[in-house]
Amino acid sequence: MGFRILKKLFLTVSGVVFVTNLCTERIVIAAEKYPLTYEEPEGDEPYMTLKEKTEGYIVLPGDSLWRIAEKQFGDGNKYVSLIDANKAILTNPNLIYPGMLLNLSQTGRIIRTEAKYGGIQMGSYSMDMPYGWRIGVTQSGNAGGNFVLSGDGTIACLVQDIQKETIKSMQDWETQCTQKISDYVKENYADQVSDLSFEHYYMEDQKELSGELYLYSYIWHISPADYPGLTCKVCAGLKMTDHIQAEFLGYTMDEYDIHGCVRYITASFAEDFSGEESGAFTVNSNMHIMPETKWELAGMYNSFAYMDEYFSALLEQAVGTEEMDRSGREKLLDRISR
Repeated sequence: MGFRILKKLFLTVSGVVFVTNLCTERIVIAAEKYPLTYEEPEGDEPYMTLKEKTEGYIVLPGDSLWRIAEKQFGDGNKYVSLIDANKAILTNPNLIYPGMLLNLSQTGRIIRTEAKYGGIQMGSYSMDMPYGWRIGVTQSGNAGGNFVLSGDGTIACLVQDIQKETIKSMQDWETQCTQKISDYVKENYADQVSDLSFEHYYMEDQKELSGELYLYSYIWHISPADYPGLTCKVCAGLKMTDHIQAEFLGYTMDEYDIHGCVRYITASFAEDFSGEESGAFTVNSNMHIMPETKWELAGMYNSFAYMDEYFSALLEQAVGTEEMDRSGREKLLDRISR
């Protein structure tokens, strides 16, 4: 486990040029491509409704809804969201008391800007796809996928029948699952992973779009010791419907909002099974993402093992075999886009 140390023999003249270019690179925060907003969208475009699943907040002495909203959401004006989320216990919004447990969940919406293009229709399921992106395969070393969306970033897809192990693993996302992932990173990839964050949403009463979403995002440092400026933004999403689990592993070395894109595609995944069909349901998918690495979250794909293998192999090839008249970062970007 952990990343492969690059052999010193790769540090030829070409490798030196490669290092010089890489060390000046930095991740740039991109504008959100598919923002999650907390107000009713204007216009007639369809949208998806995502209800956050968060831990509750225990009211402290001196708290007010405004102060809590400012502290938790960064905007005191969002106290209205607190009132809406706690109607059952807030008979008077001005009367809260220490020890009261408030629900902090907000309801967000994402406009389905890609829905008009038709997306991917596979019989038993469908999902939106960014306009202009293409479907193909990708491989680097022993890592890769056989159903991959590529454009401004890369998203490996894995759609399969829902697994009992996955249902069990996802039972307590807010505490146990997020802690297991954090511990796994500290033990195996402490130098390569930063800015790890988690999200959990419900999509209820939205017909075929209904389901539960789990996402985590991070920055992957491809070779922190030798190339500290070489980083990649990553987001992994999982949606569980009645019969299907769909996983999406997205990454980019560009400024593109891969987090928003993965969240959008994951949310747009829809199970098209009415229950009226005869026989037992099966999604009949042959999608794969490699390598398959066991970890504590059984049933959920291990994105860290993928990133480790994919970029270690890619970096070895770029340093060891590419032509000398192009920067190392350009070589990597070319390989990722193929």
